[in-house]
Amino acid sequence: MLLGVRIRNFDVFDDDKIGMMLEDSEIASKDPSVRDISIRMRNLNALIGRNNTGKTSFLMAMSFLKRCIISDVASASKADGRPGFTNLLIDKEQPASFDLFFKFKEKKTGNVTYMQYELELSRNKFGSPVISSEKLIRSVRRDAGFERQFIMNLQYGKGSAVDSKGQESEAEITNEHQTALSIYGRLGQFPLIAGVFREIERWFFCAFSTDDISSYYNDGNAPGGHRHLNSHGSNVSNVLEYMKMTDGEGYERIISEIKSAIPEMKKKKRLPENLASSPDKLFLYLLLLRDPDPHSTIFIETPDKDLYHDMVDVLADEMREFTMRNPLSQIIFSTHNPYIIESMNPREIWVFERDFGSEEDDSVNIRCAGSDEVVNALFKRGVGMGAIWYGGHLDSDIEYDDPAGQ
Repeated sequence: MLLGVRIRNFDVFDDDKIGMMLEDSEIASKDPSVRDISIRMRNLNALIGRNNTGKTSFLMAMSFLKRCIISDVASASKADGRPGFTNLLIDKEQPASFDLFFKFKEKKTGNVTYMQYELELSRNKFGSPVISSEKLIRSVRRDAGFERQFIMNLQYGKGSAVDSKGQESEAEITNEHQTALSIYGRLGQFPLIAGVFREIERWFFCAFSTDDISSYYNDGNAPGGHRHLNSHGSNVSNVLEYMKMTDGEGYERIISEIKSAIPEMKKKKRLPENLASSPDKLFLYLLLLRDPDPHSTIFIETPDKDLYHDMVDVLADEMREFTMRNPLSQIIFSTHNPYIIESMNPREIWVFERDFGSEEDDSVNIRCAGSDEVVNALFKRGVGMGAIWYGGHLDSDIEYDDPAGQ
């Protein structure tokens, strides 16, 4: 599970962090009074803030990072409409870097492992991205403090990696566009590296709320059963077919649960009949959240889009129940809707801000609502987070220009 993310010199992020990193965790363990740095990402995380403050950019940066690791950094820089690596850099002469802090818990033993993956991308003389540094660091608590171990440490494709026996061996990657994580993560003799790779490989970027979902009816879909929904949900019939074939009783139970959550579904004889209508869009979300093999992290941009307020309440409850059923999975979503965060905890809400009034610095600032004493006091008195947000208590003192000039 992700506890923290740090992004430097990429898109709108000059040096920004959400959650805690490895060094924060070690400091907070020694001194619990250090409040701000001890706030980690949770199983359920809401990204809020005004338009153009970096919420979508954060989700896109995470999508870019996954593609870098699963595929290669060159194709990731051009995929999904990206303008090329050089155009994604704030400072063209400096590298971009991504740090991910993970917590892993073994189901059988309950043992917990903390690891941080660090990836640095530089541009070559042709402007193409190359992997200049790649590290995987394990933090182990000892009596005298913490001991850091490099499970993987490479500079420009050369370095070392630690296998299942704890032995360090030389590592060399000949393809400057491909991560060592993707190579060693597919090998059984490197279980710690493989664990991080599988975690990132199982990230899911949900796009049910985009207009592209209508292409299901125009383009058709490949026949046969599919185990998981795709990003747009256009293969929902295939997934339902797979569920019927592999677990008929489970299929009936899941459909019954979804119908009970969405009253409109009781009137429908065939599921789903029209993915463009909001109840059926909610059906996709509820089906995703009942996947027998859940994704490690689900990223969603504005899941409440086109949903009536009572449907938003249903979705909020279902996302909470998903994280309770799957304590090793998490959901990270952006929203402008106070209804969906009403029952959330302040430490689950991340506020994105930018000072557009500053000509010198319009960089992103990310803070946790749980670091605000006033917000915590209101929450403890029973005020919901949606009401706290609506009341303006999550906004800073930044002044935004009125585009209409009024």
